[in-house]
Amino acid sequence: MERIIFLVDMQSFYASIEKVTHPRFRHKPVVVAGDPNQRSGIILAACPLAKASGIKTAEPLWQARAKCPEVEVVKPHMALYIDVSMQITRVLEKYSDLVEVYSIDEQFVDVTHSVHLFKDRYHMARAIHDEILDTIGIESRTGIGPTKVLAKMACDHFAKKHPTGMYELTKDRIQSELWPRPIGDLFGVGHRMEVHFKRMGLHTIGSLANHPLIWIKKRFGINGEVLYRFSHGIDPSPVTKHTHIKQKAIGHHMTLPHDYVEREDILVVLRELAEEVARRTR
Repeated sequence: MERIIFLVDMQSFYASIEKVTHPRFRHKPVVVAGDPNQRSGIILAACPLAKASGIKTAEPLWQARAKCPEVEVVKPHMALYIDVSMQITRVLEKYSDLVEVYSIDEQFVDVTHSVHLFKDRYHMARAIHDEILDTIGIESRTGIGPTKVLAKMACDHFAKKHPTGMYELTKDRIQSELWPRPIGDLFGVGHRMEVHFKRMGLHTIGSLANHPLIWIKKRFGINGEVLYRFSHGIDPSPVTKHTHIKQKAIGHHMTLPHDYVEREDILVVLRELAEEVARRTR
């Protein structure tokens, strides 16, 4: 039986939560960013209205304000975002017992054995969207595919731009829909790998998919073979609830506003870091 996997992604997650929490922001451009007077004055999230003004994630706050002077800037509330993410997980678990948290705003759902409860997979995806919107107030998008990698790319490259917020990337659509896309759009290809592939003349996903695997493996080893398989939509990894259970280390970090040289000041920072690690451990 071919699997049916959803990748459910929240739209502008941090900014959307802030707009739901503060109704006065509902019709205003909103960004979530660190303190502009510190090193962390970077855009972490921007709502659609802010993005329409040209604001982009990861750009400096001063650039965002230059593009949209009326933008509302909100500092991040990570504990709140994590709580909402867990609420979304509980919603998804109503539709399948196989829910995998991929990131704070993305979750895989294997609905292979529960989709029959709905008219079809699209009605099921719409039901999930509507329940998240009704109960939490956040828009979501859903990529659908027979593997996790296809569901992920369906969401990132198609569902987010589709009027319905849904898109299915099936194996018979790989050649026509996926292969013409730039090589940087292949899941797992970062900037450095993109440069390496382009130096080999591999500028599209299709060019990698049709390149001799033996040469890919010789150049990049097992990682090259994995990316080659991804270009064909091959990804046997299961959707599992235990993704984070195998975590072997717990840590914490913070961005400091300046260099600390006095012993007393350093000890304050170390104590705060230790307390946060202890809280996570508990």
